[in-house]
Amino acid sequence: MVKLVLLVIVPVLFLLLFVLALAIFPTPPASVWVGALVATLGYGLFAFLFLRAFILRFDKVEEVSKLLAAGKLDEPFHQNGQDEFMAITQAIHHTGEGLKHKTAFANHIGDGNLQATYEPTSADDQLGHSLLKIKENLLAVKDEDRKRNWTTDGLARFVEVMRTDKSLSELCHDILRNLVVLLRANQGTIFIINTTDTGDTLLNMQACYAFDRRKYLSKTITPGEGLIGQVFLEKRTAYLKNVPDNFIRITSGLGDANPRFVLIAPLKMNEDVVGVVELASFKEFEKHEIAFVEKIGETIAHNIISFRTAEHTRKLLQDSQEQTEHMRAQEEELRQNQEELQATQEEISRKYHELFRQLTSLNHQSRFDQLKSITSTKKRNVEYYFDIIRSQIITFSENKMVIDAMNAFTHAFDALPPENPAQMKESVKHYYTGEFMPRLLDNTSHVEKVENYLPPAGIATVLQYLFISSNPHPTGQKSLMITSRENSDYGRVHALYHPVMLSFLEKFGYYDIFLIDPITGNIVYSVFKEVDFGTSLLTGRYQTTNFGRVVKAAIESTDKNFVKLVDFEPYAPSYHAPASFIACPIYDNDKKTGILVFQMPINKINQILTGDNHWREDGLGESGETYMVGPDHKLRSISRDLIENKRHYLATLKASGYDEKILHQVDRMNTSILVEQLDLDSIDLALSGQSGTRIEKNSSGEELLNAYAPLSIPDVQWAILSSMKETEASQRINELRKQG
Repeated sequence: MVKLVLLVIVPVLFLLLFVLALAIFPTPPASVWVGALVATLGYGLFAFLFLRAFILRFDKVEEVSKLLAAGKLDEPFHQNGQDEFMAITQAIHHTGEGLKHKTAFANHIGDGNLQATYEPTSADDQLGHSLLKIKENLLAVKDEDRKRNWTTDGLARFVEVMRTDKSLSELCHDILRNLVVLLRANQGTIFIINTTDTGDTLLNMQACYAFDRRKYLSKTITPGEGLIGQVFLEKRTAYLKNVPDNFIRITSGLGDANPRFVLIAPLKMNEDVVGVVELASFKEFEKHEIAFVEKIGETIAHNIISFRTAEHTRKLLQDSQEQTEHMRAQEEELRQNQEELQATQEEISRKYHELFRQLTSLNHQSRFDQLKSITSTKKRNVEYYFDIIRSQIITFSENKMVIDAMNAFTHAFDALPPENPAQMKESVKHYYTGEFMPRLLDNTSHVEKVENYLPPAGIATVLQYLFISSNPHPTGQKSLMITSRENSDYGRVHALYHPVMLSFLEKFGYYDIFLIDPITGNIVYSVFKEVDFGTSLLTGRYQTTNFGRVVKAAIESTDKNFVKLVDFEPYAPSYHAPASFIACPIYDNDKKTGILVFQMPINKINQILTGDNHWREDGLGESGETYMVGPDHKLRSISRDLIENKRHYLATLKASGYDEKILHQVDRMNTSILVEQLDLDSIDLALSGQSGTRIEKNSSGEELLNAYAPLSIPDVQWAILSSMKETEASQRINELRKQG
């Protein structure tokens, strides 16, 4: 700066001296002119040397700026001097050094090295602190994945444990041992409800396990007694911390010790509590472990009931938004202060796009991992549920009460009078004309005459008169009638067995339960009482339905352990609603006396797939869902959109080209089963036995993130698919990209 001032002041001083000389000497001597010439030449030499040095310094600043703009952060720069150009160059160099450290730290994080360290240059280093926040968020996501994987592996472990055929004591011991080992607890007990001969309810200890040893202890607790009894009554989990010394003791070869934490959880299905599990540990139970115990408690309760019947990216995106806003502000400041750094800004912009590309890739992978976990969990739950149904129908068919009921209903059915008085025929026809046919025609586009559906003359008409047309209860509640007003053997048999069968149906959610004569194919008993009641599935109208086919297969089979499931088809007696059936024979000793059939519980299956309509809590957001699909690519479960927003769902189907009659059918029956068809490659892959993830478009052109897998259910070929819209999965990233 001093040289620049001299460059201006020196010629001014020379000019003043020259003017003064002219004032003193009107006719200047030759020495004055010589002095002026020498001064001019000296100043010219000084100006040349100064400008040359000035240009060299400016070139150095330009060189450092170009290196930084080209992204060469590792290029060294050494130069002596204390002038202003040197200060600017050093400031640019320090900026490059800071960006180099931040880039290295970001590359470590991008490579998955979350143990990498970085020290911000100062408390105001917002970019450095944002990178540290990204690292902390990724560590938290990793920890959440660990917990989620732990829960998934735990559920898989217990599916295998509870599939085996054991006594109740052995089953409880295996469950307890696996719980203690999985939770790294030190001791545990399982109490199961038991009703004594006097009608008293007691909680009996079924298993006790500690320190990798089975304990042979016995203990009985009454409901309300102690914490275990209170948990049983209140149906809520109790978790104790800092347990008193005299509460419980754990004994080993090393001496006695007092646990510090005790977890007591009810074993319940819906609101039915069948037992209590108590776990004691020296370490504190984590929240996800407590939730796991409560969740697995439902499965344990379900298995105990069946046995008795037989005998998480938000923080990352938020940090990214803060980082983007900070970098945008920094970019604007650089643009305002130094136009020379334009190239640097372009490089930063390029890195922005690369960062967004990496964020999108990481986000997709995270969502895929989440969808795969959800698909795997629900796949195991669905397969396990169908295994339970197969075991349940076999166990129920072997029940002495069911065998007696089959024999009693068959004899009572055959004893009914085959004559049909005119009043009886008229009553049945009036029911078909005024009640059944209008409901049926409202759900189907096929127009048929009432005569095509009327039961054949004889016993079928008698039963439908007694239990349907003259039944005072409305349609859908005919099962509430315990006995007919006629004083017949059939009415007395029905009054004896129907309450038990109805209770079983309601407890396990089946649509209907049937008893079939294996010789005639007659439906001698039905809980729900629809228009197939009393007809023959071998010769009647419904012999060609999936119901008729599965009953015929059960009749023809000679295998006592025969069980067969048939896929969903529209079933006219159920007003053309989709219906699936599972059947097995009933044997009285070595004689086949009947066929037992369950009409599958659609609501129970959908409850598993939707998480009881808790899609958001399951991690599926606003657009995600899990559904089953058959070999025809049509749904075997109910669409989430139909449940949450029927009007929007119908509009979507209409836009996809579905017929108005189909839309009316969906609107009336509130089901998308056998209606919506999904033409996706992932479904073809799943039906061929493969599992994986894909990004693909649906019929509306929307991109979906899909995780798919085949379902291992005997007799049917179904696939399971968890799906989420890509726009929702990447919503925050796309918003940040638009802002940038």
